[in-house]
Amino acid sequence: MQSDARTAEDAILQLSLAVGRRLRARLDGDPVEWSQATLLFTLKRRGALRLGDLAESMRLDASTVSRHVQQLADRELISREPDPVDGRACILAITDAGRAALTTTFDHRRSILTEALADWDDTERERLRDDLVRLNGSLGALP
Repeated sequence: MQSDARTAEDAILQLSLAVGRRLRARLDGDPVEWSQATLLFTLKRRGALRLGDLAESMRLDASTVSRHVQQLADRELISREPDPVDGRACILAITDAGRAALTTTFDHRRSILTEALADWDDTERERLRDDLVRLNGSLGALP
């Protein structure tokens, strides 16, 4: 496949578009949409959070996060408990069902990436992993 990327930055932008398109696509058997999976992942990684803190950590508008929270809570993939400090607010946490949905969604996406890397040898895959981990660290990518 030919690329017109002249710099590492161009290659990363093109990769981001290609990977984003593939990861956001709805797949048969997906228990949640990709945008909901990112919310579940944030709660899994960071622990229980108030809605505003969740939105801030994801760098999203609270109204966008609120809509996803409602959908996930309706499906019992997250729980909402009153905030002991401020009764007007609630604390959001991923449930066991939410963890299972996240695992399934990630497994589906992982299979896409495994297929794309099928002809890469172990050394190439390890180098890619190391470079991506380093780039993620530089970007502060994980919530």
